[in-house]
Amino acid sequence: MNERLNWMLPSFEIVRIGSLQIRISFYFIALAPVFLFRFAWILGMALMGILLLSVFLHEIGHVLLARWTGGTATEIHLSPLGGLAAVQAGRGTWSQIVTTAAGPFVNLVICLAVFPSYYAPETLWSVLNPLELPIAKFQDDRLLKDLGLVLFAVNWVLLLVNLLPILPLDGGRIVRTLLLSRIHPELVDRFAVQVSMVAAGMVTLGGLCGDLSAIVFLGAVLFVVNLIQLFETEAIDREDDSFLGYDFSEGYTSLNRSAPPIGNTQPVDSQKGLLEQWRERRRQQQAQALRRQQEEAERKLDELLAKVHEHGMGSLTSREQQLLKQVSDLLRERGKRPS
Repeated sequence: MNERLNWMLPSFEIVRIGSLQIRISFYFIALAPVFLFRFAWILGMALMGILLLSVFLHEIGHVLLARWTGGTATEIHLSPLGGLAAVQAGRGTWSQIVTTAAGPFVNLVICLAVFPSYYAPETLWSVLNPLELPIAKFQDDRLLKDLGLVLFAVNWVLLLVNLLPILPLDGGRIVRTLLLSRIHPELVDRFAVQVSMVAAGMVTLGGLCGDLSAIVFLGAVLFVVNLIQLFETEAIDREDDSFLGYDFSEGYTSLNRSAPPIGNTQPVDSQKGLLEQWRERRRQQQAQALRRQQEEAERKLDELLAKVHEHGMGSLTSREQQLLKQVSDLLRERGKRPS
């Protein structure tokens, strides 16, 4: 999960399966009375349960494909629009795309498995309309069919929403992955957010034109999320905000490749293009901050090792265990082996 979105997505842990932490958003709790008020209480409770199960299966798809491609997965955050899995796909564009697409693919498989083929062609639109639930209440003589219909409707909405090319939805993450092959990695986050803002604005305008409050709300929320991301991306350009100032996405030698030796800062050549000037300033900022970041990494490692020495390895959270491994590998890579 994107750590910078945590403050917008309050959640609590419900279970831990091995190294995989399952968290549920407080928005799910807030959604329950809405469903119970909007629908008959039995239908509302069934809808909540089916939505929670569908989101969980969606995220499990991400987790399985991430591990299958050689990546990692440590956390699932269940939210009403599809959840956010803290996964790192294996190396390569294909691995990242299939890992991201795995979630919507699970929803598609469920839709195909329970597609209500017994509906007549003239009523098919009401089944495929994502803005309306196709039933108002359960009928005793066709309870299983109605449950299948609700299961289809929920997964159909999750599929359509997550295919939107808007971050942090799966469609937006696929767009970002594709942009990596065409845009310099240092610029791709900003550009992907800008694409998402344009797409979210179009969704909002479409909802306004059609007088569809649900679409307007969805587009507005996604627009605001990406606007915040844009502000934070700008801040990261001035001061790298990844873990302890390091970007681990390309391995532990990424800073060695991008940053010049400490103290070897030079004035930016005004004859260079705007992109080259920006990259040069960024290298200088990284070089100036590198020593402080290394000292912070060593301090954090000392704290974690002291906690292990006092309380044992089991006292560390999954996040702390991950940090311990990252910092240890980083310092070892840079020739500073911890004692």
